[in-house]
Amino acid sequence: MNKKLKIYSSLFIVALIVFGLTSTFHYTTMGWTPASDNNMEFAELPSDFMSCDTLPDGGTVSYGHPYFTYDLNVLPWSRPDHKVLLSTAQGQTYKVEMQKIKVGIPVSRANSNIPMYIIGSGAVVSIIVFLCILYMVIKLISKIRHGEIFVAKVSKYLEITGILLTCLYLYELAVSYIVTQYFISHIHLADHSIVFKNECNSMFIFTGLALMIISQIILMGKDLKDEQELTI
Repeated sequence: MNKKLKIYSSLFIVALIVFGLTSTFHYTTMGWTPASDNNMEFAELPSDFMSCDTLPDGGTVSYGHPYFTYDLNVLPWSRPDHKVLLSTAQGQTYKVEMQKIKVGIPVSRANSNIPMYIIGSGAVVSIIVFLCILYMVIKLISKIRHGEIFVAKVSKYLEITGILLTCLYLYELAVSYIVTQYFISHIHLADHSIVFKNECNSMFIFTGLALMIISQIILMGKDLKDEQELTI
């Protein structure tokens, strides 16, 4: 077994263990923090979301103001009075726990456009990486169609594709973590805290590492084939 194959195999096992642990266990130190303005309710939209003007005939017209929306993962605070959010309808009561919400922030009240820039840059990087992967796949298919499988270039294309997929996963994970930490510092929700949750596509890293392993197996097959041809 060559050195790269050992490294890639070890990384694959580590990724499986880390993914399993992060998917199974969740640790939080959130607690109840009472505040006089801590409230979540159904209400009319504030003026920085929508404004109304009165027409000469007595009617009204509404104007919506631009705002940013972000999907956030949240967890409810642990309340000392043991109160929970309940839903009652048609004589049936259920306990409701919000874990993911969409938050709207008016442009006029946004402290910074940093999250938009980070998310936008992430989308650009993802497009560039996918184009590179598409190019590698086209080159790989071309080699296979010509009957060239156990060759160095096929191994190289597979390895580069795997590295790109793995790096894309790690980059998206970093972007998600940075944006979540920014929101934790700048957005305060009633009875809930914003938490980081890894929602990146795990198939990127597992497929990437698998392709890197296969690339080394093909390289070993090429070396074995060369040795047999020399022997003959």
